[in-house]
Amino acid sequence: MECPNIIRQLRKQAGLSQEALAVEAGITVSLLTKYERGEVRRPSLLCSRKLAKVLASRLGVSEERLLLQIAEGFECRPGHDASA
Repeated sequence: MECPNIIRQLRKQAGLSQEALAVEAGITVSLLTKYERGEVRRPSLLCSRKLAKVLASRLGVSEERLLLQIAEGFECRPGHDASA
């Protein structure tokens, strides 16, 4: 099952570039790129919270909701059967 990258999807919905999101969240563009490319298995809780805070303010939703979406998005990986 092919799953869209949740961080990229949320970033684009928020109208942010990688650079803008990275700066606002206080992480490097390199790390954000790795998350979006799936080169990192899952963001740390700290980075997830930083990303969720920025994205939540831009999208007008709760941080908790986005934290859950990010966690669930990284559970759904190519070749991973999410229904199992």
